[in-house]
Amino acid sequence: MSLLSFARQSVLQAHRTRAPSVALRNSNRVQTTIYRYQRCYRDQRSYTIDSTTNSRSQQQQQQQQQARRAFTPREAFLRHQEATRRKNLTGILYVGSFVIIFLGISYAAVPLYRLLCKRTGFMGTPKTGPYIRDAETLKPLDNHRRIRVQFSGQVSTMLNWSFKPEQKQVSVVPGETALAFFKAENKSDKPIVGIATYNVIPEQVAPYFNKIQCFCFDEQQLDPNEEIDMPVFFFIDPEFADDPLMDDIDTVVLSYTFFKASGR
Repeated sequence: MSLLSFARQSVLQAHRTRAPSVALRNSNRVQTTIYRYQRCYRDQRSYTIDSTTNSRSQQQQQQQQQARRAFTPREAFLRHQEATRRKNLTGILYVGSFVIIFLGISYAAVPLYRLLCKRTGFMGTPKTGPYIRDAETLKPLDNHRRIRVQFSGQVSTMLNWSFKPEQKQVSVVPGETALAFFKAENKSDKPIVGIATYNVIPEQVAPYFNKIQCFCFDEQQLDPNEEIDMPVFFFIDPEFADDPLMDDIDTVVLSYTFFKASGR
């Protein structure tokens, strides 16, 4: 129960038991007492808040003064310079790390892409990875229709070579090995290093086209007017016959393109 409610009840009680004048005097005394109490409480609370605020501000001022007294202007400048140097060094290390990582990825992209193509036949690249097969696996499927494998050779305009297959095509069944030759000739009066890329058309046949021996992706140097034969030893995987998507394919084209080796 609040003091004001207590005072009111006291006034009502006084009206019932005492004379009106006495009750009025008692009521005035109670109200005066309540007013004094409330004023004292407000003053005490305000003093407490002001004391806490002043104490905090004094502590902050003392800390700032101690910080100023702890370092001379030269020491403060050196500390700021050292912090700036550390931040710059950290930034340089982060940037250098990113540059090194991206350079490594860019250099590794080409051999990784070649490895992917060789292992999976991606983008019409014949498989050239190592395979362990027994005689039963490589047994030709004599009851299967024969597949014509045609050969094509092109040369980049930057390479003064002549490059063409020595036979237009061969006919094989899945599981049968075959050997083909390409002829390359250097028509210039200086040694030239070339490198060949290849693909299979149509692309969906590439996973089944396996090359055992090939000159692709290896640098080939020809002296002036030199002419050489380049062999390709390959077979079509017997699993070709089990793929229903291969039922309409009777002709496969193995194409090579020679480029001048970079920096050579």
